[in-house]
Amino acid sequence: MYNGLILERFQNPRFAGGLRGANGTGKVGNDECGDVVKIYILVDDAGIITNAKFKAYGGVCTIVACDIACELLIGKTLEDALRISNNDILEEMRSVPDSKEYTASLAEEAIKNAVEDYYKRKEREERKQQEN
Repeated sequence: MYNGLILERFQNPRFAGGLRGANGTGKVGNDECGDVVKIYILVDDAGIITNAKFKAYGGVCTIVACDIACELLIGKTLEDALRISNNDILEEMRSVPDSKEYTASLAEEAIKNAVEDYYKRKEREERKQQEN
């Protein structure tokens, strides 16, 4: 049912877990299938994503889509991260059953939410500094 890459990434995800010091977090939940995805990003002062991790509750493809999404994020600017699409993630996953393609969309949405959260945190920080 799943190709070797998907099985390998599921059994040995490279980016699973929390991320201490993350300055952006994106969470997405899908009520229809029950999947919940959280992607954490660490962005340096130059606006480059230096690390990314995920936590997910879901099936094989959900785990793999998030793992690949994190891999695609590292080294990207925030603007480039926003350009990562579900199609990019699916392409990296290679062959995915049609009924599981939504998992890449969950990962894409979590990326967008993490970047948005980063910008909101940065804005709050800047306002706080201006008040002091």
